[in-house]
Amino acid sequence: MKKKYAGYINLNTLNGVLYPSSIQNIIMKNYIENSLKGIFYLSPTEILQAKFPITLNTLISKETKVSGIVMLSTFFLPNNFVQRKSIYKKLLSTNKKMYFILDELEIKKQNDIKKVEDFIIFNSEHFVKTKKQLNHFENNFMRKYKKISLV
Repeated sequence: MKKKYAGYINLNTLNGVLYPSSIQNIIMKNYIENSLKGIFYLSPTEILQAKFPITLNTLISKETKVSGIVMLSTFFLPNNFVQRKSIYKKLLSTNKKMYFILDELEIKKQNDIKKVEDFIIFNSEHFVKTKKQLNHFENNFMRKYKKISLV
């Protein structure tokens, strides 16, 4: 019997691109049917104004009868590490899996979480954004650093 997988739609931008829900549905349906050889289940959309990922938590819950959740990218996970950690814990406790299509990553076991977190950290804006101007803290640091003689 084929396993069911739920798509998860998030309407935040991804690298400056807004993927409409219809496009996300097509990409996820194709991935589930062709790569996972599963059955495509509903794709609910996360509520953009919500402080917490309500829809994602619902998909991970025991009550939602799916084998896993598929989303476009790890960057559709919450920005807050504590919230992500809670999601990972629930995911593993319900024996569900999570797949990130564009990042070519998945969470099937505890060790996979580190790979996802490393990917998020080293592809975050902090590491990839071109810095054009120093902020107040950085300017103060540089002023103090220039006063220190290295000779």
